[in-house]
Amino acid sequence: MNFIQGTLQTLEVGKGTILVRLVPFLVVLGIIIFVADYSAYKGLADAQSMDNAQLARQIARGKGFTTEFLRPRAVSQLHDFALSKGLAGKSGDLFPSEKFPPGTPRVLPDTYNAPGYPYLLAGWFALVRPEFDQPASSIGAANIYAPERWILVLNQVFLLLTAVLVFLLSLRFFDQRVAWMALVTFLLTELVWRYTLTALSTTFLMFLTTGAFYCLERIVSIGDECLEREERSFLPAWIWALVMLILLAAIYLTRLQLLVLVVPVAAVLLLMPNSSVLMAIFIAVASFAAVTPWFLHLNAISGSYVGSNGVLMLHGTEGYEGNQIYCTTAIPSYEQLFRDGARKEYNGFRWNFQHAWSLLGTNPMVLLFGASILHQFKRRRTRIFHWLLFGSIIAILLVNNLGEDKPEDLSAWNSMVILLPSMIVVGSAFFFILLDRLQLQLWLLNNLVVILMLLLTAMPLSLFLLSPGRLPFSWPPYWPYTIKLIGQLSQPDEWVTSDMPWATAWYGDRASLWLPDSVTDFENFHDNVCPTGILLFTPVTWEAPVSNLTTGEYKDWFTLMTVGGIPINSPTPLPQNFPLTEHFVMPGKVPGYTMWSDRPRWQSR
Repeated sequence: MNFIQGTLQTLEVGKGTILVRLVPFLVVLGIIIFVADYSAYKGLADAQSMDNAQLARQIARGKGFTTEFLRPRAVSQLHDFALSKGLAGKSGDLFPSEKFPPGTPRVLPDTYNAPGYPYLLAGWFALVRPEFDQPASSIGAANIYAPERWILVLNQVFLLLTAVLVFLLSLRFFDQRVAWMALVTFLLTELVWRYTLTALSTTFLMFLTTGAFYCLERIVSIGDECLEREERSFLPAWIWALVMLILLAAIYLTRLQLLVLVVPVAAVLLLMPNSSVLMAIFIAVASFAAVTPWFLHLNAISGSYVGSNGVLMLHGTEGYEGNQIYCTTAIPSYEQLFRDGARKEYNGFRWNFQHAWSLLGTNPMVLLFGASILHQFKRRRTRIFHWLLFGSIIAILLVNNLGEDKPEDLSAWNSMVILLPSMIVVGSAFFFILLDRLQLQLWLLNNLVVILMLLLTAMPLSLFLLSPGRLPFSWPPYWPYTIKLIGQLSQPDEWVTSDMPWATAWYGDRASLWLPDSVTDFENFHDNVCPTGILLFTPVTWEAPVSNLTTGEYKDWFTLMTVGGIPINSPTPLPQNFPLTEHFVMPGKVPGYTMWSDRPRWQSR
């Protein structure tokens, strides 16, 4: 009896109080992970995720930073550069026979993506060894391509590591109740879990950014102590600066536009107590030095220090709507940059302001973080951290808007969300500041307010995890089993040309060209670069606005694709000398996959 009483007392008021909080927390966390992985997950569902995954697979196979997802603009750039440097074959072939004998996959160096996350994912693949060559029958039976399951595990490891940093950062700035509130509300945010179900680099970047801010807080804290006590050494701050630099370098190499973070970080080092100009210069110079080798690599293989990204600032401008900037081989009108840059910045800031809450996971703490701009925290280092976040938001948006001024919630262009963990720390602190000002006398009423806030935070996640059953994959447009079969109809030394090449590259495991915006460009690629074995049209096109086919980027393909959004079931007039003459529409009640080829390859399947 005494033992039981002692145990209960320890749990209530002794060291065991941590178990009272930790055990239920871990149980709920385990349930969320299980439901997310085995119920909510329906396969990869966005282009950038599949692009990252197929890059990682190429690296893990020992093929280097090469890609099976081929953008016409990038192919044209590589071809022109190879010709100018005499690197192509005798006839100007991008794949000279002495280097690419028959049967060799026609892949190319990737000049679009930053290397950080694909290499991380490749290292993970090398560790867990997934079955990349999973047959179509196995994919059909499991309704999932096996390597995708391992991507979730990696992302969730970084999510949990970020949660630990959120707790530690809250303790550094505030107190234990803020730390627990920030931790729980972060892990109850729907959007952060949805990101773990992708192959986007966002979860990894959340960890890196939160870690870098934690290091910066330690540097500022040491500077504060040196100002108060002359005998305090500033040397430990340099150790933290080195750790921060490693994290910042990983951030830059994971998403190149985030190099802009060097500006607010250097500003903090210059404006903090006992400021260090030398450290600010060191961080700035070392940051640029960290990414310089990658820019030199891109220039060496493509003739441009930014690879095929140079045209991204034209994305969404007049004349380059939709995906046309990736699918055209025409020389962009760079004079438009100066005319449309200000408009994109204005539209981007307005879009992000109007959609900030959804872009940041509809977490109530985000609203409180926004309101906290009117509050001045007592501690100097807390105020510095507060303004660091606002400065980082502005810096990221300024650069991001030039590439995409209307990002979606769950996309690689939603860069602002990487600051969400730090925003939640400040928002949780401001929540308790407001709660304390209410001066609620009843302990129970005070706790009810906290519980209500947690319930509001958890509601979107609950609805997401408990949504009614759906197909086990993201159809339309992705049907892994069928994409695998279609992809294998082409030979390794042929290309699949498609309006969703990221999917045929990942699931079909074939080099896949994004459908050029003109039939002439397609024929030029087919005749002079690499033949297309299968031309595939999918619901990506059927569900797009009809204007894409009548006056937009795919107007040249109108006769081969649709009439009123429905695949044509009878032969249509082909462009003169078009190399693919055989036509097949997969049967079904809804528009599905339509194929063109030089012969009826599908009859063998």
